[in-house]
Parts: sequence; structure tokens; C-alpha cells
Amino acid sequence: MSRGSSAGFDRHITIFSPEGRVYQVEYAFKAINSTNLTAVAVKGVDTACIAVQKRVPDKLIVSDSVTSVFQLTPTIGCAMIGMVPDSKFQVRRAILEATQWRYKHGHNMPAEQLAKRMADLNQFYTQNAEMRSLGCAMMMISFDDEDGPVMYRVDPAGYYRGVKGISLGVKQQPANAFLEKKMKKKSELSKDATIQLAIEALHNALGVDVRAKDLEVVVVSKDQPKFTKLTDDEVENHLNAIANRD
Repeated sequence: MSRGSSAGFDRHITIFSPEGRVYQVEYAFKAINSTNLTAVAVKGVDTACIAVQKRVPDKLIVSDSVTSVFQLTPTIGCAMIGMVPDSKFQVRRAILEATQWRYKHGHNMPAEQLAKRMADLNQFYTQNAEMRSLGCAMMMISFDDEDGPVMYRVDPAGYYRGVKGISLGVKQQPANAFLEKKMKKKSELSKDATIQLAIEALHNALGVDVRAKDLEVVVVSKDQPKFTKLTDDEVENHLNAIANRD
């Protein structure tokens, strides 16, 4: 009896298909788009910024209780795109890892070490039959005393990398294409330019007008190293600046 090339090989996390693929990990990447949200991150000269689409699924839900951005340490924050329970689990684990590092070493955990640790844990999940990969991806920003603004992407396969600009979510391809085009022309960005490029890339990828209440924008910078979320009024000012510039 003829069977498809993926028959049986997508039922267990530890079994490779004849083509050398692990289907459960590929399904985890598809789960990232399950919330139909998009996030864009941009790094400038002295600033790193994340702009995330915000959607409140029900009018009875308190808007402030819905978020995709989380503070991990005073200077490290992240945006999570994907399944909400998996995202919150990974955030709690990241906070635990950072706290244990500070208790052991006496100083805050560097962002790269935290990104590497979370990637290692994700990779560990792909090797154990009693676990499953997390259906979410992490976009992490921080301001480092030596390296300045830093930005990392951590995926369900256990791979992390430093980036200058990146998008996650259902509209990541058009957002990444927009970032590549803009940053190819000008990569040295000021604080305001960094924030506005992230918002503009998200707006361009979504293809609809966005309002301040539809966005979450978080920033770390040289003059404000702590992970900071912009108010609706501050986001509105940047939206007006983009509209006036165009």
C-alpha cells in the first residue's frame, strides 16, 4: 500500500523523515502565525525598538491585560509572537534564568547569554519524546554597556542570531522586505528614526491604517537603557511624524 512521504514521521518529535526533516518542529513554526499578529524590531545607532500589532479579541476583555511585550530584566525585554500560553511559559523561564544568573554571578545576565540559553532550551525540547516544541518565537532587545543596543531572535528549533532588523509573525515577509530596502539606503538611524522605521514597516506590512491603540512600542536606548514602553500619546506623535513626512 502506498503511503505519503510524511506518513508516520510527523507523529513523534524525535523521528526524522527520509528527507531529513523533523515535521513537529516545522509545525511549531506554523503555530507562530496562529495568533495572526506581526512584530517588527529595528536597531539604530544607540536605540533598539520593537513595534507589535495589538489586537483585543473581545470587547469584554480589558485592553491593558492583552500584551505581547514583556520585561525580563531591568534592561532586557522581549516581544513574543505565537501561542499565548507557550509564550508566557517561555517568558517565565527566561525571567527565572536571568534571576538565577544574577544570584550566582552578582550582575545582570547579558542579553546574548539569555538568548543563547533560551535557544538551547528550545533545542532540547526537539530531542525529547515526552516534550513538544513551543509554538512561539522570541524577539529580544537590550542596551549593553559595551556593545550598545543589541537585538536577538530565538526560534522553536533552538536557533538564535543577532539582527539589525527583523520581523516575526504572519506578515513577516513583506515587513522584512521593507526593512531590507530601507536599511540598505540608511543603516545609521537616530532614536526617532529607529522607532518610526519599526512602526512604518509594520504599517506597510499590514496594509491598513494603524492607530496608537493598535500598537505596542517598546524601546531601549543610550539615554534610557531600561526597557520602556511608549505611551499612546508618544506612539501617536510618531505616527503623525511619519504621516507628515510622507
